[in-house]
Amino acid sequence: MIFMSVERNELISVCAEFSGGAVKPVWFSLKGRRIRVEEIALIWKTREGSTPILHFSVTDGQGLYEIRYNTGTFSWRLTASA
Repeated sequence: MIFMSVERNELISVCAEFSGGAVKPVWFSLKGRRIRVEEIALIWKTREGSTPILHFSVTDGQGLYEIRYNTGTFSWRLTASA
C-alpha cells in the first residue's frame, strides 16, 4: 500500500494537554469529524520570525497527519495528511 501525502494549510480545532511546558494533542476536528490521536510519531520545532512553531506527526491508527501549533497566535493547522 502506498500513501501519498497531501499538503494542506487548514485551521483546525484541537484538544491538547499542556503540562510542564509540554504540549500533547489529544484529538482534532477535521471536516466535522473528530480524529483521536492514537500516537505521536514525531515532534519538532521551527520558527516563523521569533515565534516558535511546534510540529507533530500523529496517527489515528489509520491515517498519518502533520499538525502544527503556533505559540504566538495559539492556533493549530493541519499541514499534511496521508
